[in-house]
Amino acid sequence: MTLDEVITRFHISALQTSESRVIARQSVKSSAVLMPLIEQHGQAALLFCKRAAYLKHHPSQLCFPGGKAEPEDTDLVKTALRETQEELGISTDNITPLGTLSIHSTLTGFTILPVVAKLAPHTQWHTESSEVEHAFTIPIAQLSRESNWYTYELQLAGKPRQLPGFITPHGLLWGATASLVKNFIQLIKTA
Repeated sequence: MTLDEVITRFHISALQTSESRVIARQSVKSSAVLMPLIEQHGQAALLFCKRAAYLKHHPSQLCFPGGKAEPEDTDLVKTALRETQEELGISTDNITPLGTLSIHSTLTGFTILPVVAKLAPHTQWHTESSEVEHAFTIPIAQLSRESNWYTYELQLAGKPRQLPGFITPHGLLWGATASLVKNFIQLIKTA
């Protein structure tokens, strides 16, 4: 799928609301991530980060750029943009927010607003921040193939859970990030 096809499908299906404005700093655990779409070799891809191994929270996990809302953020879209610039050095001039997915609540009590955005052609990023070890893309076509996803059983908070996972050359994509990807893929598939 090309980037334009993915964006069109997202716009057709997305329930775009003003949630991002309403829930900014509603809670100390409000956060946002950017789901950066970029076109590579004529195909749409999502940009991911691998967190640094020495971090206290979620070390070495695969994620989207993002984090907790700060007092200077006027809304959660601004949170996602600020965090992306801090973590990957991508200027907001190279990011076009397209809309949001529904708020995602994590098992640790955080709420995450996923902000879907298009990166300008030839956008460059770096991993010179203290939080990011590596950044990489995965084509939407690979993420859309159900045969590439596995169900993992594990114990979380003393309860058995089944979570989707996607194996990448950089580790396992799982948890909240995998759920966000699955939600996005389902949304664009139904358009």
